[in-house]
Amino acid sequence: MNKLLRNSSIAGLCLGLSVFLASAPVSAQLMLAHEGHHDAGGCKIEGGDFPVAVSIYEVPEGDIPPMHSYCDHIPDAGKINMTIELSDSQTREVPIAVRMLMEGHENSEHGAHEVLYMPAEKYSSGIIVVATKLEHLGQYTIQLETEDSAGKTKTAVKIPLHVGGSGGHDHGSNFGTLEIILLAIVAGVGGFIFVRSKKAANV
Repeated sequence: MNKLLRNSSIAGLCLGLSVFLASAPVSAQLMLAHEGHHDAGGCKIEGGDFPVAVSIYEVPEGDIPPMHSYCDHIPDAGKINMTIELSDSQTREVPIAVRMLMEGHENSEHGAHEVLYMPAEKYSSGIIVVATKLEHLGQYTIQLETEDSAGKTKTAVKIPLHVGGSGGHDHGSNFGTLEIILLAIVAGVGGFIFVRSKKAANV
């Protein structure tokens, strides 16, 4: 009976972990994936008012969380998720707006077509999560906007993104360190349950 209870508890833990990973919000999945690629450091952008590190993920079909990350280029149009890490802790106390523009359209005050706008807010966690769908191939720019000393909006950081064709580079393998550890835990627990169940059946 004790063996059965222990096996049931372990099975429940394994199932709970699997359900958690499958049902976690997109933002949480992205943070897990981002931490898995943390060793690579993302694509560093250092030419603006403050340094950032960028990871871009193509969203696969179904409920599978995005895992493979890119820097400044993705092969195809479609749904993407992006994490922007604020490397400077002081910047996390500054309200930041996010604006995504597609170049080649001159019908806006920004000289490009606006694809996305996220109003200014503070990102105390240090991670900005951007989720959108890119309809067209071409060159995009993600602008991080802050206010200057006079209270006027200014572009603090520009992040380039090319969609379609070849070019750019990625910055990580399909799975990061954290994903591998989680898979190893699930596989180990599953193997343990199988062996214990087999032994119990032979008794």
